[in-house]
Order: sequence, then C-alpha cells, then structure tokens
Amino acid sequence: AVIGLDNGTTAGYGQHGQRLTFYAIDPTMEQIARNPRYFTYLSDSPAEVKVILGDARLSIRDAPGSFYDMIILDAFSSDAIPIHLVTREAVSLYLSKLKQGGILVFHISNRYLDLKPVLGNLARDAGLVALSNSDLYLSDGDDKNKKRASVWVVMVRSGQYLGSLPQDDLWRPLPQTPGEAMWTDDFSNIWSVFNWSSINLDDWLNSFKQSP
Repeated sequence: AVIGLDNGTTAGYGQHGQRLTFYAIDPTMEQIARNPRYFTYLSDSPAEVKVILGDARLSIRDAPGSFYDMIILDAFSSDAIPIHLVTREAVSLYLSKLKQGGILVFHISNRYLDLKPVLGNLARDAGLVALSNSDLYLSDGDDKNKKRASVWVVMVRSGQYLGSLPQDDLWRPLPQTPGEAMWTDDFSNIWSVFNWSSINLDDWLNSFKQSP
C-alpha cells in the first residue's frame, strides 16, 4: 500500500507479480498521474497498480487484516502535513493491516519539519524496531541524475524483519524524545518539530509588517 500518489513515481519500483495499491485523496492527482502527456509511472509499471480515492486513513480500514507486506507513507513533504496519518491510532491501524513480517515505511523529507522524534516515540510506544536514513549528501553525479536529498524511516515488529539494513551505515536507530508528549488523534505539537533554521526570521517578521 502507498499512501500518497503525487505523480505515481513509486509505481516505477514495482515488479512483475507485485500489487501496488495507492491511496489518494485528490482525484485530480490521479487524472494527472494517468495522463501520458505528463507521466507514465502508473501505466509503465510491471506491477499490478490500482488507485483508491478518499482519505487514506479511512479508506485503508476497508483492507483485510494482515494483508499488506509493506505500507509506504509518502504524504509528509508539503508545508501542511496530514497529522492524522502520524498518530498512535494511525500506527495501530497500519499494523493491523500488515502481515507479521510487514514493514512500515515513512518518507519524511520536509524542509520545515523534523518528524524523526515523533516517529521514534510512536515506534517505542508500539514496541517496534525503527531505523532512519537521512540521505542528504549528494555528489555531482547524483545531481546530474536528478537525485534529491531524502529522509526515510522504517518500522518493523522485530529486528529480524529488517534484513541487512542494520549492517548498512546509512541506516541508524531512530532517535526518541521520551520527554515529549505522544502524538495522538487528540494531541500534536507542530512547533516542537519545526526546523527554525529553515527560515529567515527577519524576512518572516517583515512579511507581517508588510501585510495590510
């Protein structure tokens, strides 16, 4: 399952014999992703691909229990993130839809927010093993190949399901902040994970002065 469609890039990783189910809230995005004038990731994928429209957290409830091998959450790159997808209750729902050895994958690249501590606390709360990969340093070759910096988190019920990742220096234990309150459907704190170095405070304050 892939929560977040965008232009369907993830379908490019699909292989023969695999099934990819995208959960997308915006029907316009599906129209764009399926328009061959713009993108062909969905139509070119060797995997069997389908798109389910609607709020992902509500829609994925209809999936059978212990059904998915992997759930990828790729909905946190914008300025306004869907907080209801990254709470204690949301993680519990995802786990109910994963097979015992299934993997939760979070793409949390974001200019303004650092969600690693939030996910670290959620993983601890759910008794999961979690690793993060901050792939931020790009070579000249990476730039030419259009690679961009990214941050990823994986969670599993047991370390045995991580394969060789623990031996890879790029993957490290996910940091936790036990003193921070757990994000739930009733509580979240965006300010606690805001990356203040990402903005110029003088410009930000001046923008208020210039507002009518």
